[in-house]
Amino acid sequence: MSSMMKRLAVLSLSAGLAATALSAASAPSAQAAPKPRAQAAAAPTDAPPASLDLSDCPDVLPVGADPADWYCNVLVTSGGSMKIGNIDQQITAPMRITLLASTDPKTGVEISKFVKMRSTAMPVAGGALGIPGTEKIPLFALKVKPQYAGKIDLDIVNRRTRLDLKIKLINQLLGDNCFVGSATAPISLDLDLADITAAPGPDGTFWVKINATDDTFAVPKTNGCGLTAPIADFRGGLPSASGKNHAQLTSYFGGKQYSEMYPKMAVRTK
Repeated sequence: MSSMMKRLAVLSLSAGLAATALSAASAPSAQAAPKPRAQAAAAPTDAPPASLDLSDCPDVLPVGADPADWYCNVLVTSGGSMKIGNIDQQITAPMRITLLASTDPKTGVEISKFVKMRSTAMPVAGGALGIPGTEKIPLFALKVKPQYAGKIDLDIVNRRTRLDLKIKLINQLLGDNCFVGSATAPISLDLDLADITAAPGPDGTFWVKINATDDTFAVPKTNGCGLTAPIADFRGGLPSASGKNHAQLTSYFGGKQYSEMYPKMAVRTK
């Protein structure tokens, strides 16, 4: 139990939340509490990652940072869906966000630093025309690739995550700079972390599983799409006002302490 609690502490969970996650993981399934609506829509890929990939974690920390007080965490979104205007996109490829986390020794305020987001382009059913079957025709194939748009506030203790995204649209006719959302006008998710449980991975990694939803975000029209912008906006039903969009995401959160990752790392003085 003590090592499990330590791992939860590393992942910035409160003692109360840790107890909830552990009891949910160990309780008999017959006595489990009813699951929220978000969990029912989980995609078939809904399973802990095969391993904890910390390859994007930097091998240096800010000047004066004690490796014992800093952690490298990853948030892997591997299931669920996002309805954006006319497009209902299943999450068919994982998205991984790497973050640094610590606590200011003077103020006690949590410090979180974005490091990197990795994602893979996912095919859109119906392609650029919205007609089933046309997505297999090269000229009409359409893919979407989520990208970071400048803000993330991962607050597991208070069961909220705020994340700004932009989505790259990939099609031969759209050019290489066609997006929904941007750094100045992002898709701003304010996710309610409706369900948080412990989720041991196949390699022994202790993950925290998170089912999150948001029905309140708005989606702007496309940008950088040139002469094809009206077509892209019509296909996507953009812009799309708050209340007409929906996100249901299944993610896994894990991490490791820097003093464990790099036992010989010293505190930098300059």
